[in-house]
Amino acid sequence: MEVSFAAYADSLRSIPLFSTLQAEELNQIIKTINVKRILKGGVILSWEDANNFMYIVLDGSVKVTQLTEDGKEILLASRETGEFFGEMSLIDGKTASATVSAQEDSVVGIISKSIFFSMLRSNEKVFGSLLQTLCSKIRASTETIQLLNHNRVSQRLRLLFKSLVNEYGQETESGILLKHRLTNQEIADRTGLSRQKVSTVINDWKREQLIITGDDKYIHISHELFNLS
Repeated sequence: MEVSFAAYADSLRSIPLFSTLQAEELNQIIKTINVKRILKGGVILSWEDANNFMYIVLDGSVKVTQLTEDGKEILLASRETGEFFGEMSLIDGKTASATVSAQEDSVVGIISKSIFFSMLRSNEKVFGSLLQTLCSKIRASTETIQLLNHNRVSQRLRLLFKSLVNEYGQETESGILLKHRLTNQEIADRTGLSRQKVSTVINDWKREQLIITGDDKYIHISHELFNLS
């Protein structure tokens, strides 16, 4: 479902990847962007699809998933408003390595391959920002692999929270505020565990005051959580 880009132009300007562009350069890119509304559950990019676009989440959130050999869906990452995806398959010319679908009703901006490379060639700061983003994604993928190699449920969960803290954590007087809302089902999807196993450990941690879910649904984490053996 195509929608007008006008309401989301400011969102693009606030994204670090584009913030170094001059107004004229950014306006030229804005003219080329197609905007689509994706309903919850709608697939934006399928695994092994040929990809000729970079996608920007202008509103909402999307999930990046892969299927295991036994058909279980593993949640590799989420992309929130202001984040982007699809750039890796543009760079190496290969098919998509994961499926991306909407976690909620979302709006995505779509940039063509030619505009993407033109933007990289014309602005060194954009190129540098993209490299930083790619490094972050590679590190996150490595952390996911390490997480899935652990058999202990509690260790998998600690590694997940540690990874999320690195990305979304904010230090407070009482510990770390994880500014990313998580359900037990999402935690289960990210760790390849059953929801029941996740709920058992999470409830234990809550009783021990290692984690607290605030009224805003954000999770407050004690530093002690990462000191457990």
